[in-house]
Formats: sequence, structure tokens, C-alpha cells
Amino acid sequence: MEYITNNIPSSSLLHSTLNIHFMARHHPDLVFCRKQPGIAIGRLCEKCDGKCVICDSLVRPKRLVRVCDECNYGSYQGRCIICGGKGISDAYYCEECTMLQKDRDGCPKIINLGQSRTDLFYERKKYGTFINY
Repeated sequence: MEYITNNIPSSSLLHSTLNIHFMARHHPDLVFCRKQPGIAIGRLCEKCDGKCVICDSLVRPKRLVRVCDECNYGSYQGRCIICGGKGISDAYYCEECTMLQKDRDGCPKIINLGQSRTDLFYERKKYGTFINY
């Protein structure tokens, strides 16, 4: 009996060849930074506290999040890496993302607002009610 295993790519090989830079489970339009993480620890605000940075789950925090120096510089220091609010607690990856090695993909800071938040800003601007982000 002959086994053919070389023709089927493994999931980790497939993931590394696609080089995907966006992943937020419930928000597919968000883009992560993905640069080499430094020594700075990622922070989360009160609203995002307890969430996994990658998959938004609220269960089994396992590994501390590190962000790149550029995402932790100046006014970005101590900010929430998901929404940009004032950070109050450390960010963690969940156990599932750690087992799937999604914690090794680079800096997880979200660098764009997302379409829904941009639409909300212009909708409120149209009616004259502004929110200070």
C-alpha cells in the first residue's frame, strides 16, 4: 500500500504561503499591523477587557500580547490595541489561538477603524452630533 502525503499541503504551510494580514473573527474588514513585536505589552480598555485579540473569545487567556515599538510610541502608549481607548488591563491570547500559533503572526494592533465605525462617524456628522474618539 502506497501513501501519498507530499501532495497535500499542511494547514500551517498553506497559512504561511497565503500571508493573510486580517483575521478578526467578527469583523473581516479590520487590518492588523503584523510587524515584529517588541517588548511592549498590549493593553485593553474596559469595554474590550478579557477578549482574545485575534478571535474575540472571552475564554481561557493564556499568553501575554506583545506589540511592536511603532504601535506603542507617543500617544499610542497605553492605548487599547483593539479600539484605541484608554488601556486598563493587559491583553492576552486565548488558548486556542496559542495552540494554532496565531500569537506568532506579528503585532496584533488593529490599524484601521473599520467600515461600520467610519459610517457611524459620517452619519453623526450629517446630523450635527459629534463623538470625540
